[in-house]
Amino acid sequence: MLTSIQKASILRKNGFAVPDAPAEPEPLVTPAPAVSEPGPAMQAWHRVIEALFASYAAARAAKSLRDAQEKSQLEWLRQMANGGAPRLRTHRA
Repeated sequence: MLTSIQKASILRKNGFAVPDAPAEPEPLVTPAPAVSEPGPAMQAWHRVIEALFASYAAARAAKSLRDAQEKSQLEWLRQMANGGAPRLRTHRA
C-alpha cells in the first residue's frame, strides 16, 4: 500500500497541485511513546492526499474504459468497412 508521501509524489508527477505536508511542531516535552500520533494538521493533509489520489485513480480507470471502448468501436467499424460481419467477442472469466 502506498504511503501518503508516495501518493503525493505520483500526483505531482501527473500535474496535480498538491499541498505541501505541514511541518509538525516539536513538542515542548519529549515523551518517548511507542507510536507517535500525527497532529491535526498532518491528519488533514493525509485526508486531502487520499481524496486527491482517489480522484486521480478514478480518472485513470475511466480513461482506460474509454480507451478500451474506443478501440472496440474502431475494430467494429473496420470490420463493417471491409464488408465482414462483426465478430462477437466472448468474455472469459
